[in-house]
Parts: sequence; C-alpha cells; structure tokens
Amino acid sequence: MKSKGKIVNGLCHPSWEMAYAKTGFTIIELLTAMSIIVILLSLLLPSLNMVRRYAREVTQKGQFHDISKGLEMFSIDFDGYPDSAPLDADGDNYCGAMKLCEAMVGQDGLGFHPDSVFDDKGKASDKTTELYFNRTPLSIPPTPTQEANLRTRKVKYIEGQNVQIASIGTLFSSTPFDSCCPVLCDVFKRNELRSLAGEKLGMPILYYKADPSKLTHDANQGVTNKTNIYNYLDNDKLLQIKPPWGGGNDHPLYDSAGKGSLFYSNTRDKAVTVTDKPYNPNSYILISAGWDGLYGTRDDVYNFMTK
Repeated sequence: MKSKGKIVNGLCHPSWEMAYAKTGFTIIELLTAMSIIVILLSLLLPSLNMVRRYAREVTQKGQFHDISKGLEMFSIDFDGYPDSAPLDADGDNYCGAMKLCEAMVGQDGLGFHPDSVFDDKGKASDKTTELYFNRTPLSIPPTPTQEANLRTRKVKYIEGQNVQIASIGTLFSSTPFDSCCPVLCDVFKRNELRSLAGEKLGMPILYYKADPSKLTHDANQGVTNKTNIYNYLDNDKLLQIKPPWGGGNDHPLYDSAGKGSLFYSNTRDKAVTVTDKPYNPNSYILISAGWDGLYGTRDDVYNFMTK
C-alpha cells in the first residue's frame, strides 16, 4: 500500500515527511524548560555548597588527627608538648601557631632540630648558631656542616602532603612577626589574595598548650591569666592581623580588651556545669578558622570536634 501524501506548492510530500517537518520546540517551550532548569539549580546549589563545606570540615578534622599524632610523638621524644607562649626567649613575637609548625616540621620544613629553643630567627641558645635553612638555603650538595645538621634533626612529625606550610610573610603583607616564621595552614584555603606557587593558602592553625598546674578557665582575669589552664594571649598577635578580604574588620575571636571572652566561651567544656572547665585540660587546643577564614565564627573547627 502506498503512503498517502499531501500536495504542497505543487509537489507531493509523504505523510511521514510532513510529520517530521512539524516536530521541534517553540521559543516558549525552550524558555519554559530553561526556567525549570534554573529553578532546579537554585534549589540544588545550596545543598551542594553544604556538602562541600561538610567535606572540607571532615578533611580538616583528619588534618587535626594527623597533627595530634605528631604532637604525641613529639611529647614522647621531648617529654612534653611544645610551648605555645606568645614570645620567644628574647621577647620577640613568636606565637603558638608558629611554635606548633616548628615542632612538627622545623622552620624550613626539613624536620625539628633538638637544639631548638624556639627562637623566631631559628637560632640555638648561643644566639649565633642557625639551626634551620630558611634564611641561608641548603646547598646542593649539602656542605659537611649542613649534612651534620640534617642528621641531627628529628624526622618530621607530620608529612607535607597532610598539611600546607607557609611563612607568615607569604600569608599576610604586614605582620608583627618576622616574615620568615612558618605556620601550618588549614585546608579551607580561603586566602584568595595570597598564594604559594599558584595555590590558594589556608589560614594558620592556632595552637594553645594547656598548663595542667593551673585550675581555672576565666576570661575575667584579663591580661593576667595567672591561674587559667589556657592563655588566650598565646595567639593574640596573630588574631590582631586583619584578614585581607575582611574589609578591615577584626576576627571575632580577637578581643581588644585582652580578656579573650569568646575564646574561653568556645573552649569551655559544656558537659561540666558546676564550674568553668576547658576541653582538653591536660593537652592542647587547635583551632581552624573554617570556611569563612575568620576566627571566632560558627564554622570554626576545633580539635575536640564539637561546636
């Protein structure tokens, strides 16, 4: 049986050809479909961002786990955790975040030197011997003196692939610290204005060592902190550095009065209601600035894994 056709402009077209010619979308249909896609994306993107943030938070907690293992090994080797006081022996600014980095990887990333007195210039107790190669780079091949130095080093307590290391001068253009002082960076890499080898940088991980001989957790002591288990001032100078993207605003965790009210509130053990006690009263506290790069906001990550 022959297919019926239709005469158009004097020519006979098969019925299937006419049906095919009529298929397709009108502009109205295309706009409607695009509108539906846009609406679905607007509903989906917030969920995707939440998933991304959660994934980064989990990664940050994993990084804290690696740092904690390194601190435990350091404690075994040196009979205690590294100090976190805000100054070095000469009274120069060298805060808890920097002392944590030196203890874990050394000031040059090649391992901690056991003769270190945590000097901001990386010098030994004689104030002359330079223990690290961040200012006088390692020769290729190493000199005999440099080889002896490297053999004396302790192995790195945390590997570079588990943490980003950057000098404070790379992170911020103006600081109260020696620009060569290194810090361990968190995984959020919020610093869009500063980068290392083309890679965005995370914010410094704050480190506070507990003093188990102390008994209190009280912001009302102000700058004295004579009986507090943790000293808010350990990273105070770092908290005073305004974030490059913050429009000149301070970190919420920074307290110009020197009391550290928010720090003591955020690190108080909520399970203890009789008196104010901190989490980890016998060890240390680590703080990441979280997704927004600001210390003292709700997305901060602490090593005691609670909000």
